[in-house]
Amino acid sequence: MAKSGGWAGRIEDRDGPVVCCVDGSDESRFAAGLAASLADRLGLPLILLSVVGSVTQPGVSAAPAGQERLAAAERHNAEEALAEVAAAVGAPEAARRVEFGAAADRILAVSEAEGASLVVLGTRGRGRMKAAMLGSVSSAVAARAHCPVLVVPAF
Repeated sequence: MAKSGGWAGRIEDRDGPVVCCVDGSDESRFAAGLAASLADRLGLPLILLSVVGSVTQPGVSAAPAGQERLAAAERHNAEEALAEVAAAVGAPEAARRVEFGAAADRILAVSEAEGASLVVLGTRGRGRMKAAMLGSVSSAVAARAHCPVLVVPAF
């Protein structure tokens, strides 16, 4: 493949994976399709990532192994969702990871640990006011990532 200029050329010079965070939204599924296409065209591996927030729920910790069972159920659901997305975007060979914690922090940690060439994620289309009030995962990742970040807007 001929080398491209600009940011695409910088990605082609790397050999780390394309990391795509999937959260079940239509936007993230579209982003996963784009990530799979880019990974294929660039000859890079693809990692589909799902980040599960806190699994702490009142009353669950009182039950024997309650938190562990809840975390296992959340992990199972996320793994099934990632498998569905991988199949839907034509990337059944994509690595799939489930992480627990704050979304932006986990996306950044995985992308850095894996030496990602590119991070791809969708927006939720909340609008400027809500994003400013609630915070934005995509903004936080783009501001702190060690590699290029492609934020796919809602259509």
